[in-house]
Amino acid sequence: MTQVYLTQTGSFTARHGHGGTLAEDVHEHTFCYEVTFHGPLNPEGYLIDFRELSAAFEKEINAHFSGQNLGDFFDNPTTEALCLWIYNRVREIFPHLYAVKVAEEADRWVEYRGEE
Repeated sequence: MTQVYLTQTGSFTARHGHGGTLAEDVHEHTFCYEVTFHGPLNPEGYLIDFRELSAAFEKEINAHFSGQNLGDFFDNPTTEALCLWIYNRVREIFPHLYAVKVAEEADRWVEYRGEE
């Protein structure tokens, strides 16, 4: 059976700040994310409809965080915490989830594949 990897991207602008050793005041980023799925092609020859992914990402991720302070959602509002949250939320909707990557800057990514 043919297996494929499919990646959908998205982004939103939000704020976060850090205490402790990171010690940063609240500041804004455009967080970019990539969500990759893996699995067999369905009888019509695709894994997941891109339109379904776009709609779910807009509702479940972008609308949830856009314009918000991540400190209102996470005790430690790191990119790592955001990546784990996105992974767990998307996994509830799409079981073919393989990995989530989140960037707060073009040269900094966090990736999570469900490993513990």
